[in-house]
Amino acid sequence: MTTYLIKKLDGKTYHFRVTVAKNGYEVVEGQFYKWISKTFYGTGKHINNATLIDQQKVDFEAEKLINEKIKDGYIKQRFIETKENTYDVYDKAKYHFDGEFPEELEEFQGYIHTGMFINWLIDNDLMDKIFFEDCIDEINSVKQRKMTGSQFYESQMDGAFLIEEVSELGNRFALEYFDFDTGQYLSDYEATLSNGLPTMYHVADTWDNYRKLRAVIDKRFAHWKNQKIKKPFWKIW
Repeated sequence: MTTYLIKKLDGKTYHFRVTVAKNGYEVVEGQFYKWISKTFYGTGKHINNATLIDQQKVDFEAEKLINEKIKDGYIKQRFIETKENTYDVYDKAKYHFDGEFPEELEEFQGYIHTGMFINWLIDNDLMDKIFFEDCIDEINSVKQRKMTGSQFYESQMDGAFLIEEVSELGNRFALEYFDFDTGQYLSDYEATLSNGLPTMYHVADTWDNYRKLRAVIDKRFAHWKNQKIKKPFWKIW
């Protein structure tokens, strides 16, 4: 059973979801376009070994959490899965090292397609400033073209591109554009940089390639902002 709650405060939307099983419950909570956490609180037993007493304890603890959120101003709603209340990771370099990744290439090549988008986010000040306050020198190195976005992705982000590492505006755009299943980014990347190459993983991590891709992303971003502005204010986001 899943219980879903929403709280809107100061223009922000916070969400809280509890899914109960016999041997524990999962809590997914966060703020739209900013952060999300997922935690499972278990009884220590396999679901097939959970007893009625275990189930009652789980139900009690989950209900207590729900009531605390309601007291804090959250309101129950029907749960509909969206990117805003589900996504916590855009991409990880390790996802690409199996399957279609060419054996002859160095693993760094698996960082480049996402690293170039991160480079664009850095250039446009769309990364989360608080999250990266400890690596401001490296961010400046990217802006000064001393370090590529792909190198930054590898050395400062450990090859994991997370929602919480991006600003709210950046996430609003990235959730639409960068999504590998429904967005346009990969198509733009391949059309711009990997035509004539064996795979997209063969794209070189050069500033010339980034310059070409940046021009495409700039146009997508401008169009995206223009479409939002044309809508009534209450429908912009």
